[in-house]
Amino acid sequence: MPLYYFNIQDGRSHSSDTEGTEYTGVHEAQVDAIRMLVAIARDEWPDGNANNLAVQISDENHQPVMEAKIDCAIKFFDKAPKGDAGASR
Repeated sequence: MPLYYFNIQDGRSHSSDTEGTEYTGVHEAQVDAIRMLVAIARDEWPDGNANNLAVQISDENHQPVMEAKIDCAIKFFDKAPKGDAGASR
């Protein structure tokens, strides 16, 4: 099975995959890249800071084969919804 490398950028830092992962093909690697993007966005951006996240997939020769990107931003408005009044108790 082919080996693919996942290099992650979050707008502040870059993480290079040095081990790689075997997949049946690039489509299977793409599915994992999307899962990664969603998990990182969920876990690392709860404070509302806007950021861009990208996962670049490279093949066994470390040549890029695809890149998946998302923008993550959370915007808070002046007042909390009326249903959240009891949340500060």
